[in-house]
Amino acid sequence: MATSFSWNTLTVVLQVVIQLAYTGLLARLVAKDSFMLMGIVLGIMGFAEIFSQVGVGPALIQRKEVNQQHVNGAFYIAVILGLGFTLLFLGLAPAIAVFYELPELKPIIQVVCTSFLISAIAVVPRSMMMKHMRFKTMFKASMISIIGGNLVVGLTLAYLQWDVWAYVWALFAQNMLMTLALWYYEPVRVTFQWEWKYTRELIRYGAGSTLFNALNYLATKLDVLLVPRALRAGQTELSPEQRNMASYFERASYAMTQPITIMGKLSDSVLFSGMSRMQDDRERLQKTVTLATSMLGIVLIPTSVFMLFFADELITLWLGIDYLETAAILKVLFLAVVFRSMSKLGDSLLRAKDAVFQGSFFKAIYVALMAAGIWYGTAYGMKGTATGIVLATITHYFMNMFMTTRLIELRWGALLGAWLPGIFLGSICMAAGWTVHALAFWLQLPAFITLVIAVAIVPGICVLGVIAFPRMLGRGSNNPLLYLPQRLKQIKFIGNLISRTE
Repeated sequence: MATSFSWNTLTVVLQVVIQLAYTGLLARLVAKDSFMLMGIVLGIMGFAEIFSQVGVGPALIQRKEVNQQHVNGAFYIAVILGLGFTLLFLGLAPAIAVFYELPELKPIIQVVCTSFLISAIAVVPRSMMMKHMRFKTMFKASMISIIGGNLVVGLTLAYLQWDVWAYVWALFAQNMLMTLALWYYEPVRVTFQWEWKYTRELIRYGAGSTLFNALNYLATKLDVLLVPRALRAGQTELSPEQRNMASYFERASYAMTQPITIMGKLSDSVLFSGMSRMQDDRERLQKTVTLATSMLGIVLIPTSVFMLFFADELITLWLGIDYLETAAILKVLFLAVVFRSMSKLGDSLLRAKDAVFQGSFFKAIYVALMAAGIWYGTAYGMKGTATGIVLATITHYFMNMFMTTRLIELRWGALLGAWLPGIFLGSICMAAGWTVHALAFWLQLPAFITLVIAVAIVPGICVLGVIAFPRMLGRGSNNPLLYLPQRLKQIKFIGNLISRTE
């Protein structure tokens, strides 16, 4: 499982890095409202895509035994629904454009909705690849699609001034390349035999998984879907200033979701697959949840603190000075990153334990809280919207962990104790970050120089803190250092460090 985790982590991190670089370049080549338009379209399409596959992919992964009839049923039902949803959104595109009073949305939706069918064709090979934890192969397929779609097609068309359509056709090319690569690397055998009773077995689990995933997705994408509509209020159309505000918010939301995307994809693959295998072993599940909580806290709490001090410099470097207003929104939104990412652990457990219907009740509450926070927060500007999202996310985390602790009989003290290493490191990061930020302001250093110094010094001080006090990360088997790859443990310095955790 450790090797699979390493390969999948590499895949997800590289995807995020390439995507950030791609959108950073895109921001300098296309109009600002391109991001608002694509944020709306991708939010709608992503939500509908969950229903278009009725959860047959996760059902294949979760089942202990999968036969040919399960494979056939998953493939045919996914393709039929994928085609149906493509046709549905070809017809709905004009109505969606009217709802937002954005006529540009109609042709964009009519192209992007083909992703339902394209993705459906790849459901079985993707799911079987994840079930067997072949993440090295998944890495190859992902790199082919993202490099070919985004860096080749997207940037070429953006340079040729295709504006938002560069984004659209890059997405289309990425989906096509991913489907072709998955079938090439995982050529699953599909026959013409199809017995409904086997498909029904998948759909029973898939229905709960679909409801759970749909509510979860809707909660996390409501901001980019509702903000343009909430900003317009009673007006007939968005003003240029409102379009820009919606685009600033979309970029802040996108940046905030990148760590969550990494956690979500790891949960959907390694953690979900691993927890499904140990679903009847309560002690191992308890250990997995607490250890993963500790590891996430160690990474995400200092990262969130770092963002509070240096969001201005990061946004200037990533998107350019024209998007600086995004930074103020991002500083608030990033407070939600830790709690939303931690919730992914509970989500994986609920799915592995087939408790998605119970979890869906709390997800529905989360959706309602998010909608209220966004709608009422918009009256106080984009920071008000971001504050509403943060409060809803924190509430959802505690609801999610309530379910988790009951499912595996995990003590709240053990769960909350797993947060301590991240809190300790976050405190060190805050002291170092404040010092660097204050000096940079006093010396009037340029954004790039400030960021270089911050990236060099702040993480370095955190590492020195770990070297000086390795038990800060936990004692014995609770210390994440014990789970480093074996080749790293053989390095004398690291070996000595680990020995001091006992």
